[in-house]
Amino acid sequence: MDMRITLHLVRHGRTLWNEERRYLGHEDQEILREGRQQLLPLRERFFTGQFVRIYCSDLLRCRQTLNVILSDSTMAAIPDDEALGRFIPGVEYDPRLRELDFGDWEGNTYEDLKSDASYRRWIDNPAEVTPPNGESWEAFRSRVQAFLTGLSLDLKELLHVEEDPDTLVQAEAEAEAAGYGLGTQRAGLDVLVVTHGGVIRQIAAATLPHTEFWGTQVSPGEELKLQLTWDGERWQGVRVSE
Repeated sequence: MDMRITLHLVRHGRTLWNEERRYLGHEDQEILREGRQQLLPLRERFFTGQFVRIYCSDLLRCRQTLNVILSDSTMAAIPDDEALGRFIPGVEYDPRLRELDFGDWEGNTYEDLKSDASYRRWIDNPAEVTPPNGESWEAFRSRVQAFLTGLSLDLKELLHVEEDPDTLVQAEAEAEAAGYGLGTQRAGLDVLVVTHGGVIRQIAAATLPHTEFWGTQVSPGEELKLQLTWDGERWQGVRVSE
């Protein structure tokens, strides 16, 4: 039987290097205070306990983003710095959701690199050029695909244990005790993923028909929502308009 989900893909909040238009891959930067404020509309939308699974890149900017958007929307204050960086029980923190590793190009701008012939070739065809000391396109594509395949397995396991919900209670109770909205509702398969721009583009390219990698744009602190179906081999679906 086909499995259907709504996948909420959230790009982390704005960082200093986002502001300066620098390549930001595995460098572990925090989100700006203005970036935290920009996440409040998502907090209003997401603090409902609706997600059957929550996944997050293990990098700090994504963990902070998740802590903001799952914090109590009835409180005006954003969680403090210590709370923003902590790990939430029940959330899967997955390094496969990290941005591409830009290697020696990390922290540089287009203006810094535009005279580099290998960089220009990478812009034209990233599958053919690897950033010096960075990550190949195939390695990046493969780990994102591995996450998508693993997602199907996680959800199949979830559906198998639906008849015995006690197996899910402990992690959810811990999350609720910590003040976060990892809920117990099972009416729909809504999945939240907090990650990076490149990963969101790659997921869209892998799941949406006629969608190229550069054809998807999601700004820091914004969401791309997809309705996907697992046909036994891959996820396929459509983009959902808000």
